Amino acid sequence: MNRLFIALPIDEGIIQNLKPVYAMLSQYNDVLKVVEPSLYHLTLKFIGECEGNVARAIESEFASLRFTIPPLPYVVKSIGMFPNSKNPSVIWTAIETNQKSINELVTCIQNFTKKYGIKEEDRPFVPHLTLARIRKGRKLTETIHKRLQTFATQEFGSATFPRVILFSSKLTPQGPVYTELQEINFA
Repeated sequence: MNRLFIALPIDEGIIQNLKPVYAMLSQYNDVLKVVEPSLYHLTLKFIGECEGNVARAIESEFASLRFTIPPLPYVVKSIGMFPNSKNPSVIWTAIETNQKSINELVTCIQNFTKKYGIKEEDRPFVPHLTLARIRKGRKLTETIHKRLQTFATQEFGSATFPRVILFSSKLTPQGPVYTELQEINFA
């Protein structure tokens, strides 16, 4: 089985600017499962586990997709939580970009994956970068909440998404390992 997803890579300068947040969150590994900065990306579509034939077909067909949007400027800023700050399961930073263009991109990808029986998302797409997940059975402490507030309105930089990537993901005890399978540059 292959575990696949489609994502936009985060600029190295922004990854560097987020390192203080990563360092702070990493102090709470008993409560948080922190995402390694080298793995930061904007997920457009999580495909999930696929049989070998389906995975090969997706990889082959993905390379033939064409997107009509130009490279997409974006800004990374602030800290938020899903589903809310009272009982969060995910800590994230917002990615602000042209909503019309990102929605067109997501719709195109949804239509592509639908051909392979991949279920469409039933909630609106919210561009964000996952920084950490709260471990099962744990809750954020008041200390973590307060420390997150120091980054609440901070801007971490701006850049442009030049390409979209089909990744495979292998889960290991040390964390996921991502492999780029195909990439498509924007017009």
